Amino acid sequence: MTTTHIEIDGHDFLLPRSTDVADLMSRIEAAARSQPTFIDLATGDALTSVLITAQSRVVVYLIREDAGHDAPIDVRSTLDWDL
Repeated sequence: MTTTHIEIDGHDFLLPRSTDVADLMSRIEAAARSQPTFIDLATGDALTSVLITAQSRVVVYLIREDAGHDAPIDVRSTLDWDL
């Protein structure tokens, strides 16, 4: 099983399997390019709003539960980004 996490300014959030990660990353990128903006994250049974600024540090990573200590999957290989 693989879980998707997002870390924003040192705070880790576990994302539900139904999360459209590419859409979430696009919304974060757009927020970082504008005035400080809140984005909403579905985190299990809760909804979390996070303020994104140009200085926010955001990391998206996947963890394979059965992989032991292997390195996280690099999502950049599966997503097309024009930064």
